Amino acid sequence: MEDGGRRLRVEVLGPLRAYAGNREISLGAPKQRAAFAVLAMAANTVVARGELIDRIWGEDAPMTAAGNLHTYVSGLRRALSGLGDVLAGGSSGYLLRLSPEALDLNRAEQSAARARTTRDGGDRPSAIAALDSALALWRSDRPLEALPGPFAAEQRARLANMRLRLLVDRTELMVDAGEARSADFAAAADELERHARAHPFDERLRSALMMALHRSGRTADALAQYQMLHRVLADELGIEPEASTRAVQMAILAQDAPGRRGRATDLLRPLGAVAVGATAVGSVAPPVLPDLADLPKLPELPKLPDLPGLRSLPAAEPSPTLPAQLPRDSASFIGRADEVQQVLEHAGPDDASSPRVVMVVGVGGIGKTTLAVRCGHLLRSAYPDGQIYINLRGFDPTHPALTPSAALHQLLASLGVSTVPAEHEQRVALWRSMVAGRRMVVLLDNARSAEQVEDLLPGTGSSFVMVTSRERLGRLAVKYAARRVTLAPLPVAEALGLLADAVGAERVNAEVGAARRLAELCDHLPFALRIAAEQLVTVTDGRIADLVGNLEDAHQRLDTLRLENDDLCSVRSVMACSFDALDADTARACRMLGAFPGVSIGRYCAAALLDVSVAEATEVLQKLSAQHLLEQHGDRYTMHDLTRTYIRELARGLRDGEVRAARDRVSAWYAATLSQVVGAGRQRIVEVGPDFGPEGFQHEPRPFGSQGEFLRWCAQEWPNISALIRSTARSADHLSTWRLTYLMFDYFYASGSAADWLELLRIAMRSAEASGDRRARAVLLNHMGVAHCRTGQTVTAVADLCAGLDLLNASDEPLLRVSLLSTLASVLRVSKSYEEGLAAALEAVALAGEREDGYHRAAAEDVLCELYAETGRWPEALAHAETGLIDAHACGSPLLKANLLINLGLAHTGLGDAGAAQGCLVRALQITQAAGDRYHEGLALLALARARAAERGAAAAMAKRALAQFQELAAEEAKDVLAFLGDLQLAGSGAVV
Repeated sequence: MEDGGRRLRVEVLGPLRAYAGNREISLGAPKQRAAFAVLAMAANTVVARGELIDRIWGEDAPMTAAGNLHTYVSGLRRALSGLGDVLAGGSSGYLLRLSPEALDLNRAEQSAARARTTRDGGDRPSAIAALDSALALWRSDRPLEALPGPFAAEQRARLANMRLRLLVDRTELMVDAGEARSADFAAAADELERHARAHPFDERLRSALMMALHRSGRTADALAQYQMLHRVLADELGIEPEASTRAVQMAILAQDAPGRRGRATDLLRPLGAVAVGATAVGSVAPPVLPDLADLPKLPELPKLPDLPGLRSLPAAEPSPTLPAQLPRDSASFIGRADEVQQVLEHAGPDDASSPRVVMVVGVGGIGKTTLAVRCGHLLRSAYPDGQIYINLRGFDPTHPALTPSAALHQLLASLGVSTVPAEHEQRVALWRSMVAGRRMVVLLDNARSAEQVEDLLPGTGSSFVMVTSRERLGRLAVKYAARRVTLAPLPVAEALGLLADAVGAERVNAEVGAARRLAELCDHLPFALRIAAEQLVTVTDGRIADLVGNLEDAHQRLDTLRLENDDLCSVRSVMACSFDALDADTARACRMLGAFPGVSIGRYCAAALLDVSVAEATEVLQKLSAQHLLEQHGDRYTMHDLTRTYIRELARGLRDGEVRAARDRVSAWYAATLSQVVGAGRQRIVEVGPDFGPEGFQHEPRPFGSQGEFLRWCAQEWPNISALIRSTARSADHLSTWRLTYLMFDYFYASGSAADWLELLRIAMRSAEASGDRRARAVLLNHMGVAHCRTGQTVTAVADLCAGLDLLNASDEPLLRVSLLSTLASVLRVSKSYEEGLAAALEAVALAGEREDGYHRAAAEDVLCELYAETGRWPEALAHAETGLIDAHACGSPLLKANLLINLGLAHTGLGDAGAAQGCLVRALQITQAAGDRYHEGLALLALARARAAERGAAAAMAKRALAQFQELAAEEAKDVLAFLGDLQLAGSGAVV
């Protein structure tokens, strides 16, 4: 080998890098780097040009791929020029000369082989050292990260799996040797636990994790891992853990590690598992299938209804010489009865002189062509002059879209025209003249745009035109009154029917749960379902649950939904056609949406993400919606799961700095929007100023007209904000993490789930502690006190609040101290510690009285009023409620006003003034309903029910409404409602709980 081949060094076990000695070589653009990766991993072997193109582009290779490849190879030769002739090429392909030890992957495989040899020879410490050497070569657990193309994707998966197997091998050897320290096992357990979440069915991995946890002193966690494995195998696959896994559990339960009685690796490795460093997983014994009679049967498949519009069409036998070009009708057409009805109704006869046009639109793989062909065949007798079909190739991975002129040439040839005019306008005129007096079905399939279709529409006559497209084709609707039929994913019954038709009803009935999950993972798209079904058919003893297990891993889902040796039968190929049709700016925006951690997005948030104006963001979202890459629901846009998976693949090609900047803008935008305390009447204890966002941040927050609108928006955005907070926490952006959580207080206090709130608060608290922010910790402890109290954990709540108070100095943060004392008093009231609660409330009222802040004065009075009411001191409760109402009204807080009215109503009830009590409570109920405050609405309903207890029927009805609110929020007050309803029953009301 030439000296250059020895001096060249390549790393693939992390981001792709190449070195000449100690100097890193710039490998150029992403696809040029992908070409280098292919050559490096096949070093010293000729790689054919066609193979290189397939590995770089896959199904999406452009017409210019060969020319592009030549450019990339020339660029690589320039980059490697100082190393001599290391990159050779000829008519057969290209070859990269590279010493075997110069590729880190080869060194890792050599170390893994050495580990196998030394292990088999009984030298376990040397085997562990060899595995350590192999693992040390990985610079990331995502090798070849951000490298485009199918080859890079396949190698990423293979190398990540290889690393995981090495980690498992190392843990097994550590257990077997019995000499490792507890800290070594703890480190191994942490690494394996992360992988176990991504590979829930891997029993060998889970067994190694259990032993590592046990040996590090976490026996309870080890046994919990077994229970998690048992549950997921039973729920998802319907099987039990293997005998080897159960043996590990029994050994741990007996406090007798298998390593002391024999080889631990014999217990940890299931039958059929591979040796050290291999990439396969142990085999799973076939489960015993349940009796078919015990499982629910599939519903009857929906049949095409009798269509009166079709019956009324005049019948005629088509002439054998007339065009009959429709593709073959599907013998297994399933469902879509409503959509077929819409198409055929629009095809019915009328007095119109212009042809009727129907657009069948939807995402790729939804079944547009299948439905249009079905309708065309149903209409043959009604349109006796023939059926013309043309594939416009608007979204075709192998051919460019037909130009309108080329399409007209085909259409005219279909009608027998032997000499087609050269000029486009002449072709349009001739086409329209020839179809003017005919009743024909014309199917224009796979249209790219309205511009492509417009000149193909007949001008006059009674023909019926169907156009299928992934675009919405709005111009056709506006100019030609075309009827749009949008196809949605199949309903569950129809999706199961499609599977049953393809693989057999018995197989589907035997695994109904797995079949339903398979349909979900395929987004109920017919194309994806048929690919999945074909994979099941080719493996006669394959279980649906096994295929589901492969699809559960989002990173492998698109690789799984493809047929071997048929690049066109691939969900990724279908998605790529839609993406490739986008212009450069829209394509970049689509990638940025893939980096967004949430599941749906509005136009204001999209503006911040894309760093454009709201108007520009709206235009982009509408473009993507028109391509059916997004689905619009009101003012929000969502992606189907498969589309999201594909777009997130593309987003990995974005630069890290670009993704971080986008996330910072989104975080700042959410903070600015959440800071709009609509009608809350107070300043926040922690203000989020303009310095919170990145430099130059100017994106406008979403406006709100009322507190109710704000809370409804929070409920919609909660999944996005939760995902964003987790993302900022993972990237150590502690300020964004705890501030965004803090700003969610209004939503959770009024309408959110306390369990969700606590989960978020724990994440935020870790960030506050990591940043050393004492004030942030005190604020979050205040919120945790409220959340713990809502879930009935009053002892923990008191501890939270006392810890928060301890963080404050005597003269420090008076408003925060008032808030903590008020919350503490409220929690003590719930726990029936009235004396201590009154002391805290009185201190809060006194301290609040010294401040010019009506909100916190009203809040303190509210808590004191509750305590007096619950202890039967009605006059004091009445006085403090009225005082608090003055401040609440002045500061404009609907929440405080409602809560004080509830307490005032309770005070009037205690004093025997039922009319005044009910008046206050009805007003409180109206305020909470208008604001969307479900928690306090429940309190108002319960108080009204108690005030009207003599009217048992009305009281029971209101109490049940309150119960529904509290149960949905998982609030502790549900127990109070149940107790009240029980008392009504005991009183002889007959109300049913």
